[in-house]
Amino acid sequence: MRGNGHFGRVLAAALGLLAAGATASRAGEHMDNDPDAYVVNYYTGGGSGGVLFAAGTANQQCTDLGLPTITVVSTSPGVKLSVEPGTYTVTGTDYGYLVCLGRKLPGVVVRGSGTGKAHIRVAYPPLGQWYDHYLTLPAR
Repeated sequence: MRGNGHFGRVLAAALGLLAAGATASRAGEHMDNDPDAYVVNYYTGGGSGGVLFAAGTANQQCTDLGLPTITVVSTSPGVKLSVEPGTYTVTGTDYGYLVCLGRKLPGVVVRGSGTGKAHIRVAYPPLGQWYDHYLTLPAR
């Protein structure tokens, strides 16, 4: 009989582990298991209304993942830039896939006036990866 008690405890432990695994599996069923949903694309673009440059982040479903920070590093004398949140049309990428090409996304847009050159730095969330861009005004 001693062996049967041991077998019973082992069986009970195994069933407990199976039940715990089933519960954990059911708990995770609501989670998105599509790895593409977690890809971060760093988009660039432009648009109408005097937009010289624009940038934003999105995943593979073109869902906004946060606004980048655009810093004006330098400008030619007489060049004035404004940097503000807005929408833009995706035309390129600093990093990632162009799955959102041609789509309007939220981002940060740069407008300007004057004649000359401007050097801007774009830092993308969530890691702060940055890229430099050089603009020529008037935009050609």
